[in-house]
Amino acid sequence: MELARLTDRVCWVRGPANVGVIQLENSEVALIDSGCDLKFARQLHELLSDYRFKVSLILNTHAHADHIAGNSFFSEKCGCKILASTLEAPTIRQPLIQCAVLFAGAPIGDLMNRFIMANPSQVEVFSGNELQLGDLKIDILDLPGHSVNQKGFLVDGVAFVADTLFPDNFFNKQRLPFNYDPNSHSQTLERLRKIEANWFIGGHFLPQTSISTLIANNLSHLNESLDFMRDLLKTPMPQDRVVKAFLDHYGLKKTNWEYYLYRATVNGYLSSLHKHGEIKYRVFDNLPVWYAV
Repeated sequence: MELARLTDRVCWVRGPANVGVIQLENSEVALIDSGCDLKFARQLHELLSDYRFKVSLILNTHAHADHIAGNSFFSEKCGCKILASTLEAPTIRQPLIQCAVLFAGAPIGDLMNRFIMANPSQVEVFSGNELQLGDLKIDILDLPGHSVNQKGFLVDGVAFVADTLFPDNFFNKQRLPFNYDPNSHSQTLERLRKIEANWFIGGHFLPQTSISTLIANNLSHLNESLDFMRDLLKTPMPQDRVVKAFLDHYGLKKTNWEYYLYRATVNGYLSSLHKHGEIKYRVFDNLPVWYAV
């Protein structure tokens, strides 16, 4: 684990989900997200202690477990404050919400795992478009889509853009990234083009001085998924068969709890096209059937 510097005030630590480190006053630092698990959080704490840094604040981009799993550790160890957006904060306080959303009911035990549920942590809600931390201003970026109320942060010329963008090797391996709302995500990708920064860093890609190619590639993957859904529903199809057809199209064979994670993503594509009036559904004999208009 290494603390890599981008500017005089901004560093980052590479991980399964990258963590930003913002230097404040009096050797205090603010973290942007807190790591993928407790082991990573302990190692990060040791690394920061070697630099005599104390974590006084965590800014969570969104409530997915791989970004907030270190919250409870740093809260207990450092007594730091944790901030998140209005609609992400409740799930950080009570991660069971995430499982219930994915299962659409009281969740099965398989879903209540460390990949979906982080330890709960107390979090306060930030409002407005910026935070003032001593002499440092942090702009809050509105980046919904991957998650319901995802935020990013622009500080000292570095834009932390959370899980808005994924690199090519991610698509080669995972094929279909989780997407709560493809419609909002598409708008977010277009909004990213207007952000002016010297560096861009996401949860799952290394720092870049330009993200235009990443934006184009991610938009291409998103639009391909939407086009596939449009073509698929030219023939009416029950919802569970839509999910299977989508996963088969991407060569995904998901078992146990992962099926429900990907089902939620497919449902997001259904919702997006339904919102725009491109598809409809009717319930026949207690079975929802979707079809193109």
